[in-house]
Amino acid sequence: MGRFTQQVGYQHQFSWHFLHPKYWGVWLGVLGLIILAYVPFRLRDKLGVWVGKIVARHLKGKKQYHRADVNLRYCFPDWSEQQRAEIIEKMFITVTQTMLGIGEIGIRSVKHIQKRSAFSNLEIVREARAKGKNVILLVPHTWAIDASGIVMHTYGMPMVSMYNPHRNQLVDWLWNATRERFGGKMHTRQNGIKPFLNDVRKGNLGYFLPDEDYGENLSVYAPFFATEKATLPGLAKMARVTNAVVIPMFPIYNAEKGVYQIEILPQIEFDESPEQSAREMNRIIEYFVEKNPEQYVWILRLLKTRRDGEDIYKK
Repeated sequence: MGRFTQQVGYQHQFSWHFLHPKYWGVWLGVLGLIILAYVPFRLRDKLGVWVGKIVARHLKGKKQYHRADVNLRYCFPDWSEQQRAEIIEKMFITVTQTMLGIGEIGIRSVKHIQKRSAFSNLEIVREARAKGKNVILLVPHTWAIDASGIVMHTYGMPMVSMYNPHRNQLVDWLWNATRERFGGKMHTRQNGIKPFLNDVRKGNLGYFLPDEDYGENLSVYAPFFATEKATLPGLAKMARVTNAVVIPMFPIYNAEKGVYQIEILPQIEFDESPEQSAREMNRIIEYFVEKNPEQYVWILRLLKTRRDGEDIYKK
């Protein structure tokens, strides 16, 4: 998704200039999502399959498809080209289904949203909070991360997270208004990590996405599937300064059952080593992703930082 550069202090908020004709296309898209919010999900998901396959064919050879193929080739070198192509097509179907359904998550009732979700081990989070601990959820990049965060809100667990602003300011406001529908707060990465940590200290569940590549200066190299990845090492320190436990969570959209399926694991145990912290994060991602590889956001430049400086995404 596109991004725009913002200064420190930027806050997403409504502006009257969003009514300018240049934004009418976005508002038309919003109307379409509102209509789809009331379409039976089985019918909407069939539309998602059809559109997703078209998108996969259209993007073949383009940068998003190429990045996904490169990531899969490095992470699963024993896979054939056909295996990679099948997972990539399923991934585009998954993202289409979740995007067509985001209006449902954005405007339907709490009762309806909870009916469309299924948890595994939600009591792990509740027990940690009951013991007086704050919680940082370790949530790998899946296409259902936004929907699952909103679902958690409906159970009285407001979230705080960080994000990169969308280049279209109306989309940025709409997207974050949806995320914050039941409480919580989205902080831009330009404003630093302190606002995020402060909100975790106040009892909001930290929604931490561990798998973006922030470069060699901020990372350590840790095993990642069949390769290695520049990985942020500071999660243990974040947990310590916020009096939090780190609990892994993996949300997917299960189209067969028609639910947002959210699996939660027991808290991670850290030692004082940055390398161990990084390896534990990647190990959790591996565990989750190997079961549902089509749910992962393979189009990211997950492996952009290499020891030898090579740009593996360069065609």
